[in-house]
Amino acid sequence: MRRYQNNLMNRKQLMQFAHMVQTEDKAWPLEQWLDENVLSEKGSDITKVGTWAYYAHKFQRFLDTGRPQFTLFTDGNKKLSFKAWSVLPLVSCPGAGEGAKYCYSFKAWRYPAAFFRQAQNLWLLRHETSTIELEWLYLPKDITVRLYVDGDIHDIKTLAFWFKMLELRPDIKAYGYSKSWDVFLDWHEVGQPFPPNYKLNLSSGSRYSEATRKQMMELPCTRGDFLAVTIDKIASQAGHKAREYKKAVRNAVGKRVFVCPGTCDTCTPQGHACGLESFTNVPIAIGIH
Repeated sequence: MRRYQNNLMNRKQLMQFAHMVQTEDKAWPLEQWLDENVLSEKGSDITKVGTWAYYAHKFQRFLDTGRPQFTLFTDGNKKLSFKAWSVLPLVSCPGAGEGAKYCYSFKAWRYPAAFFRQAQNLWLLRHETSTIELEWLYLPKDITVRLYVDGDIHDIKTLAFWFKMLELRPDIKAYGYSKSWDVFLDWHEVGQPFPPNYKLNLSSGSRYSEATRKQMMELPCTRGDFLAVTIDKIASQAGHKAREYKKAVRNAVGKRVFVCPGTCDTCTPQGHACGLESFTNVPIAIGIH
């Protein structure tokens, strides 16, 4: 069983705690679980930065005070320069199918700060959205936000919240990837509008049918498919910009696609393809590595 930093948490434990964050309505069971499984472990030190004990204690402080202890919207990196929002994966992904087997988000769980940031954000979505709204309203003007680097929109209440946020900040351009297709279709069926400053990419690996995908393609917010495909190891290791990598991705898809080069904001001269109107209905694909 895979264990993580400082040998204090393994994948099974982290999934157990993640399910609690998604389902519990009271904070005390979470605090008790952290006391029993992290903070009481031999060698745990809440003063040692970088350890599970240190960040578990910070998360407990968040539960006690209601004040976030981790950044809600993270700054970008060399791959993704936009502001980004994340929550715990899988437990927030009602549409996950085959994609759960190769979900990259679990790699972040090697780092306790990333795990507890995702946990904090999911808890806020379920219990205290006003905190997120305040942070959202103070984001810089005219920026791009990726909603859900990790995790997904888990219910229609959450979708309604984000669409309200986008309405309050029409200067912000947001985009995302989702397998929660029923949530979007439910929103559409009750006649609710889609904000013009949001673009949705349909993630492959969903549990839904091709008929559902076709319904999703008709929604005004949908840009198109984002496909994760299996390619051979040699092509994968060649790098996103290598000719053999691009050829392998196109061959795996079996039709003409735009191959994701892995640098989100500079992948085209006009900006990032996943958020561009001009890329509507153009499949975008990436190799699973």
